[in-house]
Amino acid sequence: MSRQPKHKPSLTTRLAGLTKIKFVRDTLVLQLGSVVQSGTYFVTSVLTARSLGDEQLGRWATARELYMFIFFMVSMGLTNAAVSSYSKARGQDDREAATLALAALLKLGLIVSLLAAVFGVLLAPRLAEALYDGDREVGVITAILCFGCLGEVLRSLTLAVLSGARQMKRYVAFDALTNLLRLGLVGGALLIERTPEAVAVALLSHALLSGALGLVAYQRAGRLHETTAPPPFREVLTQVPRAPLRQMLGTSSLLAAGKAMNNIVPRLPLILIPALAVSTSEGFADNGAFQVAMVLNMVLAGVVGAIGTNLLPTLGFKMGQADVPMEQLGATLRKVSLAAGAFTAGATLVSLPAAYVVLKVFYGEEFDGAFPLFWRLASGNLVLGFCVIVEPWAIYAHQLRKHVARNVVLALLIASCVYWATANFGAQGAALAAGLARAAALVHMLFIWLWFRRRRPLSGDTHPA
Repeated sequence: MSRQPKHKPSLTTRLAGLTKIKFVRDTLVLQLGSVVQSGTYFVTSVLTARSLGDEQLGRWATARELYMFIFFMVSMGLTNAAVSSYSKARGQDDREAATLALAALLKLGLIVSLLAAVFGVLLAPRLAEALYDGDREVGVITAILCFGCLGEVLRSLTLAVLSGARQMKRYVAFDALTNLLRLGLVGGALLIERTPEAVAVALLSHALLSGALGLVAYQRAGRLHETTAPPPFREVLTQVPRAPLRQMLGTSSLLAAGKAMNNIVPRLPLILIPALAVSTSEGFADNGAFQVAMVLNMVLAGVVGAIGTNLLPTLGFKMGQADVPMEQLGATLRKVSLAAGAFTAGATLVSLPAAYVVLKVFYGEEFDGAFPLFWRLASGNLVLGFCVIVEPWAIYAHQLRKHVARNVVLALLIASCVYWATANFGAQGAALAAGLARAAALVHMLFIWLWFRRRRPLSGDTHPA
């Protein structure tokens, strides 16, 4: 009796099967949100660049980067620390731990927001004056932006709740609404007055309004099914005084330091270019072109952002709900890394001719110098997607401190290269060094491989995402 050949499912059948996996569905939803976010950033960038011109855009970019340097330590690490704690508590059905995670996020966010506002008022103008040949305007713009930290914290609270409960459709809807709000406010401000200060006031308004919308979205999320609804906001508020900060502060500061390689170092040129230029005005003009290149590069990097956003709560929920050890998730992480890496590398290659056309059509001849900067920045994106698993692995494998220590060493080395390249070769050198900063994240992949290799007898991921 002859054996019948095994029938292989068609490509359509296999794709249909993929969409039945919640992780894949959530990633597709988040990818749609990334498209909206990238689109609004791009339109806002075009409006701002055409309205301000290269020098004023460069001045605005420097002020915003000083603010982002301050707020980075609040929003980046804090939100992800809350997502990891909250999602794991929800997976374990531990309501008290989930409430305390949100209360700690709110408490720490309030404290740091106050410190950021004080810094903005007292130090930012003086720092800008010292760095940029007496230009206090940069410091004043930074101070205006610092008052929006509280709104950003409330927005982060809502995003943490929706992401931690894996309510990705609501997450995307809220994020898209706030992004469209920012576009409308900036566009309206530029119609009234074409100055960096007008854009700063628009973004301050956006931060405060987004915080208010976040509270509304939080209350609406409370009407969800009991298994996904967050604790009532009043309950979170009552726990703020007793919320333990040690673990949240430790995790958030480690995450912020861990992100320095990909978030702080590549953006250092926006602060350094005008400070190290022979002429401050020429430095600001070069900074304007660099800002445009950074926006285009950010739009490109956004193609992998949905995977990273979804992976953190998915692993936390999975480990909490099913008590799955990280040692058994090696196959899942490998598949995610390879898929994200191939996708991002392909998108990077396609983006090069597309960026040239976009600069010519939308930004105009004034920003022709942005294209050489863009392809240098984008070089690091060729490998960026493969590294999307680094942070979730570091958190849930309890390797965060070692990961951060390695990342701080790498960040200091690359930051030194960025400074040297900017001082000697201007914006062109800065762009190439910043692009290499993203590629340096591959070092962490080696340590992940070694970690799983040492635990090979325990591996064998039988839990699909």
